[in-house]
Amino acid sequence: EAARHQESRTPAMAAAASTEGDWTVGEEAEDAQQPTALPAITTEDDAAAASISARHRTLSQDVLSKLLPPPPVSPKRTGSLLESRVCAVVCGDLGGTNSRLELFRIEDPSSVTAQQLEQVGKATPLFRNSYKNDKIDGDFTQVMHQFLEDSRLPRVELVAGCLAVAGPVANDRVTFTNLSWVIDSRHLEQEFFMPKNSMRLVNDFVANGYGVVTLGASEYEDISPRSGIQATRGAPVACVGAGTGLGETYATCSHCDDRAGSFARYDAWPSEGGHVGFAPRDSLQRGLLAHLSDKFGGRVSTERVVSGKGIVNVYEYLATQFPDDVDPKIDAKIRNETEGAALVSRSAYDNAVCAKTMDVVLDAYGAELGNAAVKWLPFGGLYIAGGIAGKNVERIRPSTSPFMLAYKDRGRVSNLLHKIPLRLVTVDDLGLRGAHYVALTVLIEQCDASALEKQTSLAAESAVEQKLVDDETAADTAVKTGADAAVAAAATLGGLETAVHALAKAVVYGSGTIAIALLATALLLANKRTAD
Repeated sequence: EAARHQESRTPAMAAAASTEGDWTVGEEAEDAQQPTALPAITTEDDAAAASISARHRTLSQDVLSKLLPPPPVSPKRTGSLLESRVCAVVCGDLGGTNSRLELFRIEDPSSVTAQQLEQVGKATPLFRNSYKNDKIDGDFTQVMHQFLEDSRLPRVELVAGCLAVAGPVANDRVTFTNLSWVIDSRHLEQEFFMPKNSMRLVNDFVANGYGVVTLGASEYEDISPRSGIQATRGAPVACVGAGTGLGETYATCSHCDDRAGSFARYDAWPSEGGHVGFAPRDSLQRGLLAHLSDKFGGRVSTERVVSGKGIVNVYEYLATQFPDDVDPKIDAKIRNETEGAALVSRSAYDNAVCAKTMDVVLDAYGAELGNAAVKWLPFGGLYIAGGIAGKNVERIRPSTSPFMLAYKDRGRVSNLLHKIPLRLVTVDDLGLRGAHYVALTVLIEQCDASALEKQTSLAAESAVEQKLVDDETAADTAVKTGADAAVAAAATLGGLETAVHALAKAVVYGSGTIAIALLATALLLANKRTAD
């Protein structure tokens, strides 16, 4: 039947059938949507064949419409999609009670430079909020989800982040002792679709170390014992802060040069300096050391004295030494209230025991600042943070205060303090600043790594190109050497044996030399035949 049908087809039908499947794409796409006109049908068989051909054409059109790419999105729609995408870094300062979070826009994550670190503390966040930890059901990921939802940003892409946390950090993981939270950076990256290794955790006081390098002149008070002390650019900086505990950190310059307009980039380092042994400076403090040693069963750290709890410890000791000056009502509140330290500080202006307590605590505080000065030589600045200093500025600032006298008492190395600026921090967002600084540093490191990889790739490509040039030069030299040998053999008419030997050498050097050597050999043979 197929053979009979093939024989019955007219030339016109054969020509029409040969066009099946020849569809044009592009300018002729609209014409391709219509099948080629069929010839006149003369027989029933031809009509059946034409019907089959038409169905094939229709199927071809359906298949083609699925294979062709969809029409492009209009420029207006494309622009709106791009505008809705917001790249940002997330920064947080997580304490035992509150979690403070901020979002900062990143215009181009692939081109972040160290100069952008200068904007830390000055840039306006896209969104910020604070949450009571005990009001959140679940772990910290619920806080993050709530924060992003509260931001009401349509499409946030977290490209990096850093959280300053109140606890020891190991391998970007922390366990909160007073909460049921375990925060792991890798888990947060997966939960919020962040790039690998883009989320960092740092101890909250390490974050303070990053934060102090962002401070401007209006964000601290210079209380140096000698006026006119200038910070040394690129020198170490240090920060000591007493509050709930006693924290210490220092930061060193990792990227710094003397070129105009260049920016010094710092790395802050953890420290447990607050847990050094308490060193009494007079007989009263020696009695305090003995009292605290009995209370805590042995060794006494400086944090047992210089901290919120330390204030209460000192008050309890002094109350036993000066019982006639104790106010029973104030004494009962100090011993029973959780904010006993704040009550001691407020009562220091009209209660002798409380006043003496603050003198002892601030004396020990100044001594520890002096220790930090000679340990780290922070010629870039020694910063005082924390609530105790901020709420007792009038007791710290005077040159004859217990704090300042203890700070300056450095014995044979006291002159070193004349080169160290002593600065009292007056802002309360050091932790958030430090987290922002670290988050930007993550992006800077990624950009630096990409640039180094590109540079290495270009160097490798250049080396390959140079090797090709060298090989080509060596080949050209070899060709010339082989050609010279072959021509010399032919010119001397030393015989066929010499020419063949030159030809064998030429094979080693390359095809160009072979051609020349063959030519020389042919000339030699022709010359020899003529001679014969």
